[in-house]
Amino acid sequence: MPHAHSFAVFGLGRFGTSIVHSLAEHDVELLAADRELTRVEAVADLVDQAVVGDASDEDFLKRVAIEHFDVVVFAMGEQFEASVMATMLAKERGCRRVVVKALDARQAKILKRIGADQVVLPEVEMGAKIAHKLINANILDVFDQIPGVNITEQRPDPEWVGKTLAQADVRRTAGLEVLALIRAGHTQIPVNASTVLAAADVLLTVESK
Repeated sequence: MPHAHSFAVFGLGRFGTSIVHSLAEHDVELLAADRELTRVEAVADLVDQAVVGDASDEDFLKRVAIEHFDVVVFAMGEQFEASVMATMLAKERGCRRVVVKALDARQAKILKRIGADQVVLPEVEMGAKIAHKLINANILDVFDQIPGVNITEQRPDPEWVGKTLAQADVRRTAGLEVLALIRAGHTQIPVNASTVLAAADVLLTVESK
C-alpha cells in the first residue's frame, strides 16, 4: 500500500492512547474516538479530530467518514463483539487497511477471517512499535512474510555517524542492506549513498538469517 498519511484510532484505553501519542509525533492526519468523553478529552490536543462515539455504530462511522483514512485502528480488545462489528462495517465501507487489537489467538483468528488486514496482540508488541509499523506498512508487511529475511530498525553504529552511507559501507562491514532511513519523522526511500548518517537516524535494514 502507499505511504500512510491519515489514521483513525477507535478505543482510547492504554493501548489505543499509546498509538495516538506515537502517531502524533509524525506529520499525519489523526482522528481519535472513544465511547467515553474523558478519554477523548485526554488526547484532544494531540489530534486533528477528537470525537465521542461507538465504533460498532454504522451511523457513527459514516459521520466520521471512516473510509477517508488510510489506516483505521480498532483498539477495543476488551469489547470483542464491538471489534468484530466495527471491522465488518469498516470493510463494507471500503476502508483500505483495518488494524484490530485482539486479546488472544482465538480472537485474532476470527478477526482475520472477517476481513481485518492486520491483528495485533499488544501484550507482544508495544503501541509505539506498532504505530511505526503502520506508517511503514508497505515495507514491513511485505518483508516480514519472506522466510530467511530479517528486517530490523536500528540506530547507526557510532562508527557510522558523521559518514555518508557509502563511506560507512554498511553492506561490507555489517552485512546489512539499508532499505530506508527515518529522520525527524520523515522516511527516505531509497537512501542516497551521499546521505550523512546522524546518531538520531533510524535505519531500516535487511540481512539474511
